[in-house]
Amino acid sequence: PGRSRVIVGVIALAWAAGFAWLLAGQIGAARSERVAAADQGAWQTWEPGKVDQLLAGGRPVFVDFTAAWCVTCQYNKKAVLQDPEVLADFAARDIALLRADWTLRDPEITAALAALGRNGVPLYVLYNSNAAPRILSEILSRSELRAALSDVPLAASFSAVQRPLSPHLAIKR
Repeated sequence: PGRSRVIVGVIALAWAAGFAWLLAGQIGAARSERVAAADQGAWQTWEPGKVDQLLAGGRPVFVDFTAAWCVTCQYNKKAVLQDPEVLADFAARDIALLRADWTLRDPEITAALAALGRNGVPLYVLYNSNAAPRILSEILSRSELRAALSDVPLAASFSAVQRPLSPHLAIKR
């Protein structure tokens, strides 16, 4: 019995050390991920007041409250938020994309979560100047997100380019 306890203890210790090493790598990378998040295409780093600033400028805003250690967040990011059709929907509506990285439990992000009635991640919020913030489900689906985005009008520049000419304006030959 004593020997098996030692073996189990060593295995548990090795597992815990491995997990701590992986987690430390995630947390250590979190600060550089904030900068990298802004470099990932159209995503910008969330900051207090930035949503209001963008809304005041007439842009709708989507915020991804996330963390490196959040498995659901990482799944949603890969399966939904990086989907080309979803990204095209964001672009067509000129929606500003903000990523609030809560990996290190930033107190400003904690306050923003609390203001939305939440105490953790993931949290996905769509802001539009003419409506209350729309909170989406924690396990995000492409169909749910695309349906929410369909309530946001197409951007003027996109809709003018993408809409076919009306029959009245077509040139008759």
